[in-house]
Amino acid sequence: MSIPQKPIASALLLATAALLTFRATSRDRSGSTLGVLVDATGAPQHLVIESAGAEGTWTLASAPSGRASYLLYESAANVLRGGNLSDDGSISFHGALYSIESSLDGNTRTAKVSGSV
Repeated sequence: MSIPQKPIASALLLATAALLTFRATSRDRSGSTLGVLVDATGAPQHLVIESAGAEGTWTLASAPSGRASYLLYESAANVLRGGNLSDDGSISFHGALYSIESSLDGNTRTAKVSGSV
């Protein structure tokens, strides 16, 4: 897998993420908050990339099952939880269009907002 990568988001991902809460778990090297989405019971829902499409598709899984799990920047979690899928596959959030891209912070796989597309 090449990093950065821009897997696509689906309407199902956004609908599922809207029901979840962000839980901070760590900080990146610059001090920005990283975390996971959790359900009402507190169980983490891991953000993973399914091998579909040119760069894959973001999905949530209760167990990563051998797939790499990505920690979310809080801004990415906010876009996933509050955004709507646009016709072009980007995520509409507060009047701007975004995508979520994978990145590396040291050895930590992260998902961050790729700014207004």
